[in-house]
Amino acid sequence: MFFALHRTAMTLLHNISRTLQRRRNATWHALGYDTRVRPETPADYAAVEQLTRTAFNNEAEVKLIRKLRQAQDDCIALVAEQHGKVVGHILFSPATLQPYPNTRLMVLAPMAVSNVLQHQGIGSALVRAGLERCKKREIQAVVVLGHPAYYPRFGFSPASQFNIRCPWQVPDNTFMLLALNPVALKGRSGQVLYHPAFTELLPGAG
Repeated sequence: MFFALHRTAMTLLHNISRTLQRRRNATWHALGYDTRVRPETPADYAAVEQLTRTAFNNEAEVKLIRKLRQAQDDCIALVAEQHGKVVGHILFSPATLQPYPNTRLMVLAPMAVSNVLQHQGIGSALVRAGLERCKKREIQAVVVLGHPAYYPRFGFSPASQFNIRCPWQVPDNTFMLLALNPVALKGRSGQVLYHPAFTELLPGAG
């Protein structure tokens, strides 16, 4: 009798353990723990362009990525990969601050995540990984034109607080800046000069 109860208890514990493991694995997958962020390579170009095309539902951002790749050797381009498939992409490109051309700025744009994998932390992982690489390059600030409810979680705030302006007429809270080296920005103000490829995407800069 004792051994029968013991076997039953052990079987029950084993089944509970397997159930918890399956749930833990499912949770890890849902949270993107199987996602790897790495530098983009030429082998990723086609997948990145298709991902971007689907995410934005047009060709404008795809053309922007191509032009920045061709024109800028010092861009930071990262992909998020799951099981060998590209599921996210982010690009940082150099910019300047007029009239302080020696200020080291980066523009965060564009970023895309697979439509079927939204809200799993993939975009956040890409942003954080990109910002870490910007810090290693001693970039002084990163600017982004984006959703004001999303980017502040990474430390971004309206660029107007630093007296830094966007080249386009946009709502104040959508043009944001993250000062990686606040001392370098002290006493400086002006307008961010993007790569000309952005002007084709967002005409009317000036």
